[in-house]
This record gives sequence, structure tokens and C-alpha cells, in this order.
Amino acid sequence: MSTNLISDALQRLRSEWSYTAYAAAANAVDAGATDLPEYRVAWLRNITVEPLLPVLKGEIALTGARPQVYLGSFDTIATEVLDSDSDLYRFKPDLIILSLWLEALNFRIARRFISLSAQGVETECAAILGDIERYLTAIRKKAPNAPILLNNFPLPDFTTLGILEASHKLSQSEVLQSLNLGIKEIASRIRDVYIVDFLQLFARIGSSQGFSSRDWHLSRTPYGRHALVPIGQEYGKFIRALRGKARKCLVVDCDNTLWGGVIGEDGLDGIKLGPTHPGSWYVEFQQEILNFHDRGVILALCSKNNEDDVLEVLQRHPSQVLREEHFALRQVNWDGKVLNLRRIAEQLNIGLDSLVFVDDSPLECGFVRQELPEVEVIELPTDPSKFRSALMSRSLFDTLTVSREDRERTRMYRADQERQKILENVGSLEEYLAKLQLTADIGIPDQSSVARVAQLTQKTNQFNLTTIRYTEGQIHSFVDGADSDAFCVRLADRVADLGIVGVGVLRYHGEQAVIDTLLMSCRALGRGLENTLAAFLVNTAQANGCSRILGYYRATKKNAQVAGFYEKLGFRSVRADENGSDWERRLDDAPLAYPRWMKVRISEPALRPKRTSATAW
Repeated sequence: MSTNLISDALQRLRSEWSYTAYAAAANAVDAGATDLPEYRVAWLRNITVEPLLPVLKGEIALTGARPQVYLGSFDTIATEVLDSDSDLYRFKPDLIILSLWLEALNFRIARRFISLSAQGVETECAAILGDIERYLTAIRKKAPNAPILLNNFPLPDFTTLGILEASHKLSQSEVLQSLNLGIKEIASRIRDVYIVDFLQLFARIGSSQGFSSRDWHLSRTPYGRHALVPIGQEYGKFIRALRGKARKCLVVDCDNTLWGGVIGEDGLDGIKLGPTHPGSWYVEFQQEILNFHDRGVILALCSKNNEDDVLEVLQRHPSQVLREEHFALRQVNWDGKVLNLRRIAEQLNIGLDSLVFVDDSPLECGFVRQELPEVEVIELPTDPSKFRSALMSRSLFDTLTVSREDRERTRMYRADQERQKILENVGSLEEYLAKLQLTADIGIPDQSSVARVAQLTQKTNQFNLTTIRYTEGQIHSFVDGADSDAFCVRLADRVADLGIVGVGVLRYHGEQAVIDTLLMSCRALGRGLENTLAAFLVNTAQANGCSRILGYYRATKKNAQVAGFYEKLGFRSVRADENGSDWERRLDDAPLAYPRWMKVRISEPALRPKRTSATAW
């Protein structure tokens, strides 16, 4: 199947989100996407999940990968996870999904709850949680690097106690909530286990839509027909985050989007924006956008308008929630929105595939979809009461962690404007960098920073030599392992603290060190920090008794700028082809120096060699 047919199927999916569109996209990718990287998912279950497969495959295809799915036999979870030689482990999955339905796991709690005494309930719940912990522990031991998705339990459509449910001392709903808390506690103790929140999902779509008694009895498929897409998309959110495909920037129109009416015609007092209907719908929409801002999503304006009119709303309207300081930048002019979206991506130094564009105009949305297929487009419905759900339904910005750097992202981008003013008043780049008073703090990720480090591996694409994605648990394993090291670097200057912006991972094999990961946030580029981190990794390898260090460049569509990075550092090429290159440096060569303008501070634990008693440099 041609690339165009696959592209057309995925584009249809992005505009339609129907089960039929998912099936078409899954079939297209299965048939012809041999040039895409594989993403291998093992699905273990005590129910029939086959109807979900097209949605899962379509979600994987949307991340730019070709899905390969191992479907465990029906209700054989214990056998597969406890046997170290099972087909599950031979499959070598990138992700493991564990689908558990309570009625198949424990019929008495699910359907005969009223027959149980308090002691009986306690015994049955302990057995459920014991089985789940046994499964997860076995998987983590035998497949240490595969993240696990585990669903919790939705509330039943009808409880056995009827109207007494809410007031009875021992209620089924309360017990299920307790079970879900137990699952959460177990997941918190076993690394890289993520909860797929069926409790919240079924509450949103409704029990009557989520559960199908007919399909349950016919084929042991509990999910209703109308629940297949929402459930598959819920798994897709995690896959998107794990594969580093979460979007970064929300770009919004103004007229009939942030407020009702046209500011240039209706004026400040005439637009619909306020505490009562219909202006309250727009206030609600803005409040949700502000929540994205507080999670670290970059906000930008893209509007065909007079900028002074828009600024008047941002600065003066009493019900305006989003103010000027919440937007990293604005493109408010009479140019085309395609051109302005390109400008936004360029000025923020992010890819077009990091943008989500929200507009009320079908014409504008259609043109952006056609000209910029990388941009995710949300076309708002004509009814503003549905704006919030249109924005929230795809969860395009979901990540596995939210860090301090995320919450301060807009402030950091606005600080770049201050740096630009400094640059305009100096004669050379080196003078500019010296005036910035740059300080790099290099250390080992700890409990407070490991989430940010994992997030950088999941989201950084441009300055990333290998583009390997890691979870928090895997970062912890590098820190704790005898044959590996993980480091993070924080950057500050006279304008602001940029936070943790770089990650380096070393693996040791005898007298050889390998730079497994070397990445830098795009916000920190052009200051010499990448050379600082590379020099630190080389020195660390030498302090750990290594005689040579290898660096890998693995080519992607986005990291071409780092293809020659190791060559510039004086590494020797040992292999090169269209997929990347391998580089070597003898550690008896002259040491790599830090840039003259960079003040480098290294924490004491990072100075301490892990594998040798040699004196730290």
C-alpha cells in the first residue's frame, strides 16, 4: 500500500475519530507501513479485547509507528507472566497491557456482593490485590524495561443493595473504591506501572454505554459498542506520552473562540464574555486553557485581527481569564494562519507537529489541515457550550509527569525576549554569552528531579543524539546500576533559571563507555551547554577507568542538526550509513574543555566515580 494511502487514512482519522476510520487506518498501516519503526504491544487479558484492536493500532499509527500486537490467550495471565520462557517474554514487548474485568476476576465481589460478610469481603479483596501484585511483580522481574498499563475497576451499573447502597455500612461501591486505591498503592511500589482510569472513563461515557451485557454473555466482551473508541483512545494517550508524541503548544484564535463576537466590530463592551450566559461559556473555555498553561502547555495566539483590539481585551476586559502574560507569543495580524503557524513554530523552536490549532472557522481549519498536516486541528462546534469538551476529548497534551519546569514554561519563553534585547546590544555571540553569566549545575537525578529527566527523554526530539525514550523507573535503574550513570544539567543565567534542560546517560562495558543518551532542550541550545555536558560525560568515563568512549547518532526526521556533533568534538568515525553513525574517542586524548563563558558546578555525588577508586577529576 502506498504512503499516500496511509497518509490519507490517518488524515481521515484525525478529522473523524470513528471506529470505521480507526479500522481503515489500522488496515492501511498493517498492509504497507514497512518503513515505520515497530511498536510492540503485548496484551494480556481475562476478557475478549479483540474489538479494541483497530483503535489501539490506529492510535499507535498516529504516533508514527507500525503496531505489532501479541494477544495473550484468553484468561491465561498467570501462566504467561510466571513462565519466564513464555511467548510473552519471547515477543520482547515495548509495552504490556493488562486488561482485568472484575466479574471474570472475582464473581462474588462483582455479582454476589450481598452474600458476603465483612470478613468475606476482606478475604476476597485481599485475594484480588494479591493476584494483581503477583502478576505485576513477575512481569517487572522478567521484562524490566516494558511499561505496564493496568486498568482499575469502574463502578457497576446497578449495585446489589439498591437504594441502600449510599447509606449501608458495607457498600459495594465503597469496596470497589477501596480496591482501586489498593491497585494504586501497588502500582506506586512497582516502577513503570500506569493506571488506566476506567473508573473515571466509565463515569464520563456512562455505564450503559461502557458495559454491554449482551456482548458479555455472547463473547465475554464487556465493552459496549460506543465505548470502544473512548477506551482505545485512553490507551492511546499513554502510548503517545511514552513515545514522546505529546503536543507542546496550544494555538488559539480570538473572535468567536476566546469570546463571542468580533472585537473589531462589537467593541470591548459588545463581545460575549462574562459571568452569565452566553458569555460564561467562553469564560469556562478560557479557564480550561489556563489549566493547560499551568500544566506547562505553551499558549500562543493566532488571529486575523488588529493587535491593539485584541490587546485591549487581554488587558482591560473584566471577565477575560487569559491575560497577556499567559501567552508565550502572539501572531495577531492579517496574514494567513498557515504562515502565522509556521512563524509560531519557528519562533518557539519547536516542530509543527508540536502544535494544536483551535479555531471556530471550518474554512481556516480545513486549510490548515491541508497545508500543515503535522498540526493537530481542533475545529470548534457551533455551540460554544461544547467548546470545553472539544478541547479536552483528545488529551493531546497528556504527559506522564508534570515538573516545575512545565509550570514555568511560559515565563521561560518570555525571558527569551529579554535575552534577545541583550543580544541586540552586543557585537559578537561570545560577548553575548559572556554577558548572560551562564551557570551549569550538573548532578545525579534524585526523587525530585527524576520525573523531569524522564520527561525530557520522552519529549526532546531536535537535539537528541539517540532519541531513546525512558520512564522514571528506567532512569532510577541507571542511577542505581553498577554499570551505568545518569546525569542531569540545570542552566541559569542573569535573566532566569531555565531549570533542568539536559540529560546524559552512560553505560559501561569493561574499559569501554557508551553515551547512551545525550540530549538538550531546544530552549537551552546555542549557549554551549551541549558541549559542557559532552565534556562532562567524557571526563566521567575516564574517571570510571575507561580507556575509550563511544557515541551514537541515530537519525530521525527531526535531529539532523546533531548529525555532526561528535565530529566537532574530535571523535573519530567508525561507522556511518543513512540510519546514523558511530563515533569513538580514546580517553588518553586531550580532555574536552568547558566553554570559556560557562561556569560549571558539579555536585559531589556526580564527581564520585562509580566503578573505580581513581581520584575524581
